[in-house]
Amino acid sequence: MKRYFLIILAILVMIPSVDAQTGKKGVRAKKSKKPKKEVVVEDPRIAQMLAATQQIMFIDSIVANMRDFMRHIPLSSDAGLAEQNDTLGQFTNELRDHRLTVRYDVKDSACHIYQSDYIANTWTPLVRVQGISDSSANYPFLMPDGITLYYAQKGENSIGGYDLFVTRYDSEVGAFLRPENIGMPFSSTANDYFYAIDEANNLGYFVTDRRQPNGKVCIYIFEPNQTRKIYQSEAYAEPQLRALADISKISDTWSNKSQRKLALDRLAEAKKNTITAAKSNTPKNELEQLRHQAEVLEKALLLARNYYARASESERQSLRSEILNSEKELETLQLEIRSAEKAQRNAMYKNNN
Repeated sequence: MKRYFLIILAILVMIPSVDAQTGKKGVRAKKSKKPKKEVVVEDPRIAQMLAATQQIMFIDSIVANMRDFMRHIPLSSDAGLAEQNDTLGQFTNELRDHRLTVRYDVKDSACHIYQSDYIANTWTPLVRVQGISDSSANYPFLMPDGITLYYAQKGENSIGGYDLFVTRYDSEVGAFLRPENIGMPFSSTANDYFYAIDEANNLGYFVTDRRQPNGKVCIYIFEPNQTRKIYQSEAYAEPQLRALADISKISDTWSNKSQRKLALDRLAEAKKNTITAAKSNTPKNELEQLRHQAEVLEKALLLARNYYARASESERQSLRSEILNSEKELETLQLEIRSAEKAQRNAMYKNNN
């Protein structure tokens, strides 16, 4: 019996085993390979921007709804009027005689910036701003110099969605110069929508959706530098520099606490003045408005006359009628100005007597 038992045991040992993992006889299951991690190649422009990150002190921040964030930005009247219609921006200068309006074009599915002037008590038809790329552009802000324009744009020159750009107006050619990305910490791989400088209050405002839930944005308030300052990249480890470029913590930018306190005081005053102005809603002096309208029209006429000399024959035909019409409008404005000046003198005479 022992012998039979040993023979049976030997046969059982020789039978191919069933693999517990595959269920197949004598076949070892192959270990499943881990999926390879996708290597994300960073845009080389990010490293360039990182090395030139501006050193900015962000004094405060506010989270707001994307569709009405403008109402939380207390710009002084000297800085102009920034508004929004849902997700489209509009800016009117401090004289209230020049306006930049964003419109959505269904033909190319993009937003574009248009301009208009207030002449003879009416706004002229919208004209597309020249010198800005065909990529979608939004939320313009024109500095009081009437030359420097900040706006948001997405396209091949941005590193994320919308980036922030700056350009300057060239009066000789009647168009804006080639725009430049203003770089970090303002531009990022998120959507960066709005940039404005309020020179009267020495405050800046910057709007982005980085690290925000859908439908929300963060408004950062900062103190503008008189001259451009950048972080010395060799003095920071790369994670530190990236954190500063991404504004991970605004407290990291508070190198001077007393300076921040003064800026916060100016911010509080700006908010108070904005509320007071909204309540009073006092219209501008009529004579002042007429003078500004005449000034704008005179500048437009000068540009048209200068361009007429080098224009083609077809362009000259349209320019002739435009120049003639503008000259008539200017004559009407000058008559209205003289009439308003006379009324003002008479009013002053009565008050003094």
